[in-house]
Amino acid sequence: MLCHPPVGRATHQAVVKLSKRTLTTSSTNAAALALLSSHRIHLLFGANTDVGKSIVSTGLVRAAALDAVSSSNDSQHRPLVNYIKPLQCGGSDESFVLRHRDGQTDDNSIHCQTLFSWETPASPHLASRWENLPVSDEQVVSALTSSLNDITVGTDVERGMATTIVETAGGALSPSSSSPRNPSSIQSTNSKGAAHWGWSTQADLYSPLKLPVVFVGDGKLGGISVTLSSLEALWNRGYQVDAVVFIDGESERSSDETEIIQFGKGNAEALREYISMQQQQQHRMEHDNEETIIYLPALPPMPIPLDDWYESNDEAFMNLHRLLCRKWLKRDLENVLGNW
Repeated sequence: MLCHPPVGRATHQAVVKLSKRTLTTSSTNAAALALLSSHRIHLLFGANTDVGKSIVSTGLVRAAALDAVSSSNDSQHRPLVNYIKPLQCGGSDESFVLRHRDGQTDDNSIHCQTLFSWETPASPHLASRWENLPVSDEQVVSALTSSLNDITVGTDVERGMATTIVETAGGALSPSSSSPRNPSSIQSTNSKGAAHWGWSTQADLYSPLKLPVVFVGDGKLGGISVTLSSLEALWNRGYQVDAVVFIDGESERSSDETEIIQFGKGNAEALREYISMQQQQQHRMEHDNEETIIYLPALPPMPIPLDDWYESNDEAFMNLHRLLCRKWLKRDLENVLGNW
C-alpha cells in the first residue's frame, strides 16, 4: 500500500504544483515545507537520551523503504526515503540506519545525511564548545531547510510521496549546539577563559519549521513523568504530535510472583488515560489512542543483533508508517484547500 493521496491524480498534481510554487516564492519561509504533499516530513523527538529514537527512526525508514519497494521493481521509479540527523555527537546514527535496513531493499533505497557532527560523545552544546566548532541555530535550521528543499525539488509526483525522518538529539529540552551567534550567548568567559556560547533547546530550535512529530516516550520505571513533561513542552511550543512510541525498557515480577510487570506497556497505557482526560479540556492528540500511542517489546540484550527484533516488529512499524502518511495527507489537503 503506497501513500498516495485519497484524491485523483490530476488533483494531486495540482496540489503539489501549488505547494512547490509557494515554496519557490518564499524560499526563506521554512514553514512552507509543511504544505508539500509530495514530501512527508516528520521530526522525531524523544523524552530523553537512550529511549530508542534511532531504533524507531530506523523502523520507520525500513517501513517506508519496504513500502517503496512494493510499488516498483525499478529503483528509479520508487518514492524517495530519507533520514536526516542534523546534530551528531560521537558515533553515527546514519550508519545504524543503513546497517539495519531490510534485506529486500538495496543501497540506493535509503538516503541518509548528517548535517553537523562532533567527535565528542556529549551534548551538542558541550561538544561544539570543547572542539571549538560552533554551529548556530540559524545555521542548523538553514542547512536542514536546504536539505528538505532539495529532496522536495527532486521528488517526482509520479513516483509517489517521498518520506523524510529527521531525528533530533537527546531529549525534547536537551541543548542544541553552541555558538556566539546565538541570541542567548553571554558576553563573558568561564573560569578557563573560554567564551560562553549560547544555545537553544531542541524543541525551540526546530519550532520554526512547523513540522509534525513522532515522539519516543520513556519505557522505563519512572518514565511517565519525563514523557508527560516532554510532551507538554512540545505542545506548548505548538508542535502537532502525530504518534507516541514506547519501547519496553525493563520489567520485573509482581510482589506475588504471578505476573511480569512491563513498564513500557504500563507507561503507554498511562499516557492513553492522560490524553483521554485532557481531551475533555483541550485538543492534544487524536482520540484513537490505540493507533497513535503504541508499545513495542524490549530490545534483546547486547550483543544479540537486532535483525530478529526488527523482523518481528516490521508490521507494527508499517502500520505506524501508514498512519503517519494518512495524517500528513489529511492535514496537507486541509491546508491547501484552505488556501484555494
